[in-house]
Formats: sequence, structure tokens, C-alpha cells
Amino acid sequence: MNRREYRQMYGVEEYHWWYVTLHDLITRAVARERQRAGRGLEILDAGCGTGRLCQLLAPLGTVVGCDLSEEALAWCRERGVTVFRADLNALDLPPDHYDVITSIDTLYHQWVVDDAAVVAAFARALRPGGILVLNLVAFEALRSSHDIAVQTRKRYTRGEVVDLLRGAGLTVELATYRLGLLFPPIALVRLVRRLITAGMPPEEVRSDVTAPPLLLNAILTRLARWENRLITRIPLPLGTSVFAVARRHQ
Repeated sequence: MNRREYRQMYGVEEYHWWYVTLHDLITRAVARERQRAGRGLEILDAGCGTGRLCQLLAPLGTVVGCDLSEEALAWCRERGVTVFRADLNALDLPPDHYDVITSIDTLYHQWVVDDAAVVAAFARALRPGGILVLNLVAFEALRSSHDIAVQTRKRYTRGEVVDLLRGAGLTVELATYRLGLLFPPIALVRLVRRLITAGMPPEEVRSDVTAPPLLLNAILTRLARWENRLITRIPLPLGTSVFAVARRHQ
């Protein structure tokens, strides 16, 4: 990811509707696991970015983050998050160690050489019965200037994510598209931006990580929170990303 994107992310993660509602979905999933376990959890956020999710998960157990980017890790330390530097292509995680591993919008990055190998490494690092939580960008048709700015290698379908998880021996408990209700306007915005930025040098392209007006941000937050409650019961057939929870066998 371009260095400026980490700075931008750090500045908006606490209130931007997209981050707030995604983090809400993740923390709910991990909180259910905490209740199921009846104890504090050992949690790894793999590809932790600027560390906001680690902060939010801290009440649920012992949380550590890892990322390849020194820029990202510096922002994590600014938040007081415990982190270590790691290349997901060469993970050396302790086996059977974590109750929960989250990897949010990381596996699609251009420096991930083999996403199946990374997921297999996650599976080995989970304790028996532990869960892996993924979020990945969806549908190549939505590729736009945002993907240039954040260095997207691949956009996924739900079926591809399910195959990835099952290939690592995990049992998929939830796999759904996210932001299906907002898919049409987001797709339109992406198309317009793709046309506007066509031919621009990559270093000049900006991501979608900018704060909308307060009223619009509040409306989008409410809509996406409502959808969060829906998709845990009824998976959506369409959306801008894929959200999945998978469990290692006991």
C-alpha cells in the first residue's frame, strides 16, 4: 500500500462508516467466540494495518498484530498496539496457538504470492476449534483507482473464498458478500473513478479512504450496521467484499 494511504487510514478509521461497520461485524463474531470459550482469547490480526481493529478486540483477550509495512507498524505503536513485523509469504507462527486469527483486506494484496499457502499457515496456527475471520474485496468488475492505490492483486468471489478456506481444511461457518445494499451506488462511483483516472501514474492515484460528509457518513453507518445483523443469518448474493468465518476441526 502507498505510504500516504496508511496515514489516511489512521486518520479516519475511528469514524469512517466503512471501517466502523466492518469492525462492528468482526468484533461481534469474535465476541461470540469469546462467549463460547468462556475465557479470554489469544488473537492475531494478520495484516493489521494501522491497528484500530487490534484496539477494538483488546477487551476480548490478548491481541497482537503483524504487518510487513514499517509505516503501518509505526501507526500501530502510536495506538499502543503490540505488533511484530512479518511477511505473510513466510509466516513462522507457533502451531496450535491462536483462538482467533483475523486477516482483513490483506490476502488480495499484490505482494501475497500464494494466498492458499498463507491460509494454510493460518490454519496451522489456530488451536483446534479456533476460527479464522477474513474480509476480501469482491468482483473484478469493481476494480478501480482504489485498487491501484492500495495495490490490489486480485478481487474475489464468494465461491473462491470458500474454496480457499476448505482447501486449508477449515469448516466454513459463514461466507457472505458484504455491502450488498450499497452495491449499485458503489459500483457506479468505482466506474466513474476508473474512467477519470485512466492513464494516471499509479503514484498519483488516490484510494476511496476519505471521510464523507457527516450526515452521509451517519446514514451509511446505520444502513451497514443493519445489514451486519442481517448477513449473519441470511448470506447476501452480491456485495463489494466477501466476509467469511471458518473453523479448524477440534
